[in-house]
Amino acid sequence: MKRLNRKGFTLIELLAVVIILAIIVVVTVPTIINTISDARTQSIWNLAGSVARSYENMAAQDLLASNPTLQGAAIATNTWTCFNQRGNLAEILELSETDVKLDGTVPLADAGGELDLTKITSTSSCSAIRVKANGTAEVLLVAADGGRFQLNGKYVYALSSADGAGSNNAS
Repeated sequence: MKRLNRKGFTLIELLAVVIILAIIVVVTVPTIINTISDARTQSIWNLAGSVARSYENMAAQDLLASNPTLQGAAIATNTWTCFNQRGNLAEILELSETDVKLDGTVPLADAGGELDLTKITSTSSCSAIRVKANGTAEVLLVAADGGRFQLNGKYVYALSSADGAGSNNAS
């Protein structure tokens, strides 16, 4: 009698492997997506802190006063100002309009110049800067639609100062 060659896997064994792989994918994909979202949110927050520190370094080195294109765009103390209203400060600080929103309005809560973070939207809010009375800079960055900080269907903003205090959000 001729013996058949029975090398290979049965249909049940293959099905078991496919089911195990499907379970692994279902468990890991949400974790990976959350990690990517957290990384984008953290990167815009880091950029906001970096911009605030860069501005303070420029001010400390008196680069703002010596740069004729920025002299007409001085920041009043405790007043939020959109980067697009600041001459080419956004360009000097390497802010790209493809990554952060440079046009729009600052979402203020009151005439006192305080931000209302609940009013921030990706369509109407601009990225802005203000210098506090003690000379430290505060930066609000709003992610541009389709930019590297944008999350799927959510707008992202970061509020940071040069001392590292701040917050970020994805809504």
